[in-house]
Amino acid sequence: MYQEMSVHELAQGLERRDVVLLDVRDAEQIAFGHIPGSLPIRLPDLPGRLRDSDDELWARLFGARRSVLVRVGILGDVERSIDAAAILGELGVESYVVTGGIRAWSAAGHPLNRSW
Repeated sequence: MYQEMSVHELAQGLERRDVVLLDVRDAEQIAFGHIPGSLPIRLPDLPGRLRDSDDELWARLFGARRSVLVRVGILGDVERSIDAAAILGELGVESYVVTGGIRAWSAAGHPLNRSW
């Protein structure tokens, strides 16, 4: 089972900086547009990046002895997002699949970036 996060909750969390957004879509989908501040990550790379203290993802989740609870929003197709949530859950990281994904984000009038 997995938890869900609405695009409204995601937008609020990104604004407060207490949500880290992982984009586990494939490169072609990401090229179409991505949410500002999201981290693109291939699902097979996720476990290794979570163990590498020099990685930006590790730093965002565990660095500087975070005083704020960090939630992880996951954006991608449902199956890939659920797999990512399971990997994060094994490490005790609270994660959520973003309901409606990138389409719901865009439909709600939130911005998309088309380049990194």
